[in-house]
Amino acid sequence: METPSTRSGVLILRVWVEGDRSDGFRARIIQTVDGEQKPPAAASKTVDVLLAVRTWLDELLERDG
Repeated sequence: METPSTRSGVLILRVWVEGDRSDGFRARIIQTVDGEQKPPAAASKTVDVLLAVRTWLDELLERDG
């Protein structure tokens, strides 16, 4: 029987629409894993926001060993 993991993380995406920009939006990305906060990041492309979410989730779910 596996012991439940106590890993935790927080991912905050703040997104706002900028009508005068060709890409249309901006995102601020704030993330922590196990209480360790990474420097804030910014993105203005959907693919970059999705990559940030995927990278954060992969790190959170990473298994030891």
